[in-house]
Amino acid sequence: MDWRPKKREFKGKLDPYRILVSEIMLQQTQVDRVREKFAAFIERFPDVHTLATAPLSSVLVLWSGLGYNRRAKYLHLAARAVVDEHGGIFPRDFNALQRLPGIGASTAAAIMAFAWNDPYPMIDTNLRRILVRAFFDGRIPSDRELFAFATSMIPKGRGRAWNYAMLDLGAMVCTARRHSPACPMFDFHGEVEDFVYKKPQSKFKGSKRSYRGALLKMLVRDHTCSRARAEAVFHDTPYSGKEAVDELIREGILIAKNKKITLAE
Repeated sequence: MDWRPKKREFKGKLDPYRILVSEIMLQQTQVDRVREKFAAFIERFPDVHTLATAPLSSVLVLWSGLGYNRRAKYLHLAARAVVDEHGGIFPRDFNALQRLPGIGASTAAAIMAFAWNDPYPMIDTNLRRILVRAFFDGRIPSDRELFAFATSMIPKGRGRAWNYAMLDLGAMVCTARRHSPACPMFDFHGEVEDFVYKKPQSKFKGSKRSYRGALLKMLVRDHTCSRARAEAVFHDTPYSGKEAVDELIREGILIAKNKKITLAE
């Protein structure tokens, strides 16, 4: 992956900005879709200063097609916070990272581990599944308990390699539905059934998210439209156009001015 370091680069510091962008993009989005968007995003916004000083509308234009546009807004706000509150330098502190907009424990841990090789576990679906199967006998522990247990497993100075190994193991071997005795964790958990932690995500086609995305694509193309035209995107759907547009305005993604709707700046 473009955001992963080569093996020869495993020592030392890696760019926390690129890691932040990739982690936010990878939330609820498949890797293949992210790979192309990540490259274009980094080309347009190569560093945290460039992103922080750009208007939100230009960020949303690049984000178009990834969905969950609130992620783009929070990424933009996080970049501004790094510049305004930390002089453009990402804080090397787990709690300080979590205070940045839109960054939770998993993303903060990813930055700590992948950027600085610190012993923090990025608790994603894959890592959760491996640990629950192997060490919790199928019991789903709390996020705090799982985080503490995973942290205790990481060898000193191996945070980056440990997380990469666990991610690869969960993605390719100890998967949710495909499993074999070749799994290196097999001696710990034995035969396992399909692993379901959360309910399957609802289909995108015909969802409210799909119509929100269609409205944003229209504004990316046309830059502005009337309120009536924006609400009409939701015509003949189960959703209220007025409520949907109001929601996007409250989220700070759209601006309503002089009876016109535009992307937020």
